[in-house]
Amino acid sequence: MRTQLALLISLCVVLPGCMDDVNDAVNPEQELFDDNTFVNEDQHIKLTWTIESPSTIRISLEKQDGPNIDLYTMTELNYDKYEECDSFVYLADLSDPNTAASNLEATIDAGTYITVIDNTDCGEAQPPGGLITDENDRARVDYRITAQ
Repeated sequence: MRTQLALLISLCVVLPGCMDDVNDAVNPEQELFDDNTFVNEDQHIKLTWTIESPSTIRISLEKQDGPNIDLYTMTELNYDKYEECDSFVYLADLSDPNTAASNLEATIDAGTYITVIDNTDCGEAQPPGGLITDENDRARVDYRITAQ
């Protein structure tokens, strides 16, 4: 059995992309969230997720309609600050303020994290609504978060 594994690894070294296939088989990608929904003006979506060991997180987001939104990934402590519209810290590699589309990837430590899809005044993007109109400037977004 060890000889076969050594042979497989040796072959993978010379074949491009083979190690990715081996890694995918040993550590498959796990879907954390996948949805297409609306984020109403002055509201946000809170996505809480936990990983048990260092993992590669992938976040894809596409705004399909409405204003740009903010995409932030942060710790629970910083989420409390975000909710109060106070200054907060976010993971830059897994965040994209004022965006219409994002494809992000980063390897992070084990722990509990919160990804926020924001259509409020607390982030960099601002919903276009004002005092003159009661229109709901909601954003329709398609998002997916995976861990591997």
